Amino acid sequence: MKKTMSFYPLKHLALSSSLIAFIALNGCSTPPKHSKESSAPPKTEAVSAVELLKTTPPPQLNAEELTTLSDIELELQMATAQQQAQWPNFILLNHQLWQTAGDSGQAQIEQSIWDTISRQPLEQIKTTIQTLKQHPNTSVQQWGELLAILKGPAEDLHKKLERLNNSNSDAIYMHHLLPGFTMQNIYVPPPKQIAVLLPFEGKYQHVANQIKTGIMKAFMASDQNILLKFYNAGALDEVEQTYQQAKLEGADFVIGPLRKEAIDRLLTTADENVLALNNIGYAPFTQFSYKSADEVSQLIRHFNAKNYQNIGILSSDSAGNTKLAHALKTAWLQTEGHSAVLSIYPDKKPKLRQALGALINEETSKERYNTLRWSTGQKLKFFPRPRQDFDAIVIIDNPARMAVFKPQFAFFELNTPVYGTSQLSPKTLQNISPNHDLAGVQFLAHPVVFQPNDLNSNFEAFGWDSFQVATQLHNLRFGGYLSQGKTGELTLEDQQIKQNLIWATYDKKGELIPLSE
Repeated sequence: MKKTMSFYPLKHLALSSSLIAFIALNGCSTPPKHSKESSAPPKTEAVSAVELLKTTPPPQLNAEELTTLSDIELELQMATAQQQAQWPNFILLNHQLWQTAGDSGQAQIEQSIWDTISRQPLEQIKTTIQTLKQHPNTSVQQWGELLAILKGPAEDLHKKLERLNNSNSDAIYMHHLLPGFTMQNIYVPPPKQIAVLLPFEGKYQHVANQIKTGIMKAFMASDQNILLKFYNAGALDEVEQTYQQAKLEGADFVIGPLRKEAIDRLLTTADENVLALNNIGYAPFTQFSYKSADEVSQLIRHFNAKNYQNIGILSSDSAGNTKLAHALKTAWLQTEGHSAVLSIYPDKKPKLRQALGALINEETSKERYNTLRWSTGQKLKFFPRPRQDFDAIVIIDNPARMAVFKPQFAFFELNTPVYGTSQLSPKTLQNISPNHDLAGVQFLAHPVVFQPNDLNSNFEAFGWDSFQVATQLHNLRFGGYLSQGKTGELTLEDQQIKQNLIWATYDKKGELIPLSE
């Protein structure tokens, strides 16, 4: 007889303290049985829950096994599957609970599955989608298809949801989860009239004109069903008035302003149909900064994929560079077993060779030489033998400085991989010159550098993306991303547009080439 199981909701499906204690004491979901004929005594040593979850992969479950599991076994295996990101097993275990749960319990389970598999970085989401869609179980595939639509490219989202309703009508998320989503996302058409508020006079005039050019080029490449109107927001004390004028003239969406001080003037409007072109922290509308990439997370994800443990970080003492350097070091050290050494040099009149020498302990090598020469009383041949234990060295500075650093690696006979940041991404997009000095340096770049078309600068690319975000914001709010962004793949997180950059380098000929993640 099939066992009827009551439903115990696990908020976010995290291990409770009682489950952790159970695992720690027993080391598995069911106590092991010891044969009478076995001469080896049972192990009494407690196994930590964390180590167990790391080292014991969950089995590949099938329908027959699922029906024999008790409530506690289901919950334990579900927690293990979540801990190890075994999403097919996680889904199958939840499906088994769903079968015997009441209506409200089923809604909770559907929501819990979605919350857990969808709260991952973009690159992990892409991997999860492929894993689920390639699984032999139809129920698992259905969750992969849902994830691909709601967390995939945001374009034509409404049409994709309609197709999903027709093709996956028997999926469990059709009972509560997806109807709730579609009720929240009653189709919102793109704006009909966009007002662009930029400082077309004063200090930021040159940047504003490049952004305007990018917006116009994106508009010309669209179906041109939107009316565009540009307004000068150069005078801070007139920003609110200019905004009100644009609204009175029919604007149902606003791009801008650009300056932080100007954005502050619009906080009281509480207009969610504003895309501010800078980041001021909390605001009641969406913000999109020219520098909105989370480079630290991308660097760490790349280093983890390479199984790096020990990194060196070189940075000038300029405010922006040191902020990024300290953030990288702090985030890297969050993982047990990671180590990092940070060396900072003056931004003004730097001695770059000495800066690299300080990072790799050149002085320590000299001290050993001096000690040996003193103890032997002989003049010895000397070549510095610096530390060679870095898995990677990150240099946070501009291309000119990097070009000086790079030859020093050959001098010190360092074969350590060298990384830079988006500062090394070309600033002009047409006729990018070869750069032999940066050959082999890996860095984060805007995708537009490989397909600029008629765009001439990164600010034009930023303007292009601003127009795309404005027309697709209703879909981005639903959880997808813009896959064809010029400044990166674009996602919306906490009312801020984030850029996911790509990896690039210069080859031996000095030509700029893309790299895989």
